[in-house]
Amino acid sequence: MGLVEDLMSNRYLITPAAYYLLEGHYRKDFTLAELVKFAKTRGKFVVDAVVAREFLEEKGVLPRGTPLEKFVSSIPGGADENRSLSSDSEESTVEQPLSAVTPEGSSEQDDTGNLVAAPSEGSGTYISTGIPLKSGEEPPHTDQSEAESGGFTGGKSYVSTGTPEAESVEDAPEPIHEPLQSPPAPETTPPLPVEEGLSENGYSNGAPNGNGGVNGYESGDDEEFKPKVIYGDYGVPIAYEEEVPGSEKKAYTVYEGFSLSPKEGFHYRAPEIPDDWQVVFDVKNFKLSPPKAKNANGKDGEIIVKAYSNLFKSRLKKMKRILRENPEVGGVIDIGKLSYLRTDEDVTIIGLVNSKRETPKGYMFEVEDSTGIIKVFINRRNEDAKKFFQIMPDAVVAFRGRPSGRNIFFANRMYIPDVPKFRKSKPPLEEKVYAVLLSDLHVGSNKFCETAFMRFLEWLNGEVNNRAEEELVSRIKYLVLAGDVVDGVGIYPGQYDELAIPDIFDQYEALANLLKNVPEHIHTFIGPGNHDAARTALPQPGFYEEYARPIFKLKNTTIISNPAVLRLHGRDFLIYHGRGIEDVVNMIPNRSHHRPAEATVDLLKLRHLAPTFGEKVPIAPDPEDLLVIENVPDLFQTGHVHVMEYQTYNGVFVINAGTWQAQTEFQKMVNIIPTPARVPIIDVETAKLRAVVHFDQFCEGV
Repeated sequence: MGLVEDLMSNRYLITPAAYYLLEGHYRKDFTLAELVKFAKTRGKFVVDAVVAREFLEEKGVLPRGTPLEKFVSSIPGGADENRSLSSDSEESTVEQPLSAVTPEGSSEQDDTGNLVAAPSEGSGTYISTGIPLKSGEEPPHTDQSEAESGGFTGGKSYVSTGTPEAESVEDAPEPIHEPLQSPPAPETTPPLPVEEGLSENGYSNGAPNGNGGVNGYESGDDEEFKPKVIYGDYGVPIAYEEEVPGSEKKAYTVYEGFSLSPKEGFHYRAPEIPDDWQVVFDVKNFKLSPPKAKNANGKDGEIIVKAYSNLFKSRLKKMKRILRENPEVGGVIDIGKLSYLRTDEDVTIIGLVNSKRETPKGYMFEVEDSTGIIKVFINRRNEDAKKFFQIMPDAVVAFRGRPSGRNIFFANRMYIPDVPKFRKSKPPLEEKVYAVLLSDLHVGSNKFCETAFMRFLEWLNGEVNNRAEEELVSRIKYLVLAGDVVDGVGIYPGQYDELAIPDIFDQYEALANLLKNVPEHIHTFIGPGNHDAARTALPQPGFYEEYARPIFKLKNTTIISNPAVLRLHGRDFLIYHGRGIEDVVNMIPNRSHHRPAEATVDLLKLRHLAPTFGEKVPIAPDPEDLLVIENVPDLFQTGHVHVMEYQTYNGVFVINAGTWQAQTEFQKMVNIIPTPARVPIIDVETAKLRAVVHFDQFCEGV
């Protein structure tokens, strides 16, 4: 697409005069992201000639002070073919903002010559040492005037700014490319907030978080590209063709220079504990064969209907097996055989709830199985009638009662699949081993708490503040990421304006560069979410490797599906991104995104991760329903709603892992207050919460 179409797709307009100014330089001297960002900083949604001129002056394409009329007159037809190309090859080196991880001008070398990050003057945030901002203290800020008056030391392009020839660009200092070595935390550093001795039920909800650090700009010197002469048949030069650089300059970082190593002398106990993990359920392991058309005249719609019919038959079959494990559920009979029974006999039917409604005297359901459909009525005075509000459409439920001759089944008991109250205990482990459960990193968003996440990685590498933290870190052996690991592209309208990394490939590269710093003895499991490059409909077999290839190359990492079941030292962890929570909040009274653990328990009671078909959660037409919770896990992890909450239900520990993204504009509209940068540490032996470590003080605005 051209410049006009690209701008319109991002809800920007352009005037004809600005178009003629910019069109000849689009994708050669600037990218769409740079132009949109420039217009946004000036509060413009219409790119006019004034905005275009200022933008070209800043890029060095148009010398400052040149009359606009003179520049416009040279554009039609590309007549000025011999103009200098040095402005393309000698781009200005932009210094990283003060809030970036390794700001130039604020670093120093230690005795060994390694580059270490040093806090800027007046800053209350020490990235490597963990000193939080004081109460009421504002983070450091560099405005436009400071940058232009010498605050940036990376150097500006002397071609575009008109610097005298005596000051050559070659004399400018070379950018430093040495890896960052995190300095040890001083003894006076206050410890990280750690919640210990937690009760089984916990609810954590904090104030909206700011951006966790502004992404720094990376810039360097390109080779000088000169026009290529094209000769005619007789050796006469007839045209000039500009060579395009091999790689486009990016105005954002993918954390290539961020490198950590375990702290010298720090003793890890986790490597001494033998590995004991297994992926016992993964969608990729199921070879599903979709139905095929019987002949060439078959319609696609008929195939889809047949596929979903097989899906619900599979669900009903699995749910019947679960319900029959309840000793109270007996005498099960098919709905189609009820007409052959006497009306004075109590029987049990099991079926899908097609619909439900409230009547003056009670509650009416329409229930279907593979043999027929019947209406089921239960009196509101019945003790089980309150379960009416827990049942979602398309869930499978059992009713016990008596049929009537009017095709109505009068129920006196109602059973949902639920979780057994008592289960066999598992043998203890010889040594304590911990797992970290995270979700919703949203790398690539301008609300990604990058400073907090980098501080968390330093913490994993032994930069702790006291003995209690040392004990926790030394025994962490597993790290689980439950979806939305990147922010994605084109997920919702207007997302482009909230992206720090607008390229999906670069988002996964940035994620991989961050996760490379996880210590090698920690095994990492990564699953997809609705923001990731994966199938949108549930279940999600995994990431599309052509987009997420960098994370497939990570060492000691396993890519899992959504959902998946991990068996860690004999304990089953059900890992699910949690999109089914959306339907629970919409259909079950007194449920909210602010209390995701309650909604997760509702899914656990119905033994299905997305019971309702056709609402907010898309379900793939697979011939087998892989979203049924056939085996009760020891721990059930979700994410998606960005709020950390946890509780225990019938021995199953349920936790929503929160997020690493500050509050977005969409969340403000729907009144979702995230709880970012909190790290739940799970004791694998008990499959319960051991502690919550807070890194939210490193997120701006918290």
